Amino acid sequence: MTRKDFQLIASTIDSLIADGILSPHDAIITASRFSGALSTTNDRFDTGRFYTAATKSLPRVERQFEEACS
Repeated sequence: MTRKDFQLIASTIDSLIADGILSPHDAIITASRFSGALSTTNDRFDTGRFYTAATKSLPRVERQFEEACS
């Protein structure tokens, strides 16, 4: 797989977070599992970078949840 493929997958996971389809808990699990699985497809795959890209909307979603609960 190429960088473009990894970016597409990370972007898709992040959009599921932003749309509220994945809960924060499910988002963390999904991003972690994809990161682990994709690391076997390319020696240069950066798991940390992928995880960060796949969960970049997570802090915003958590903040919105906290605001709604207060």
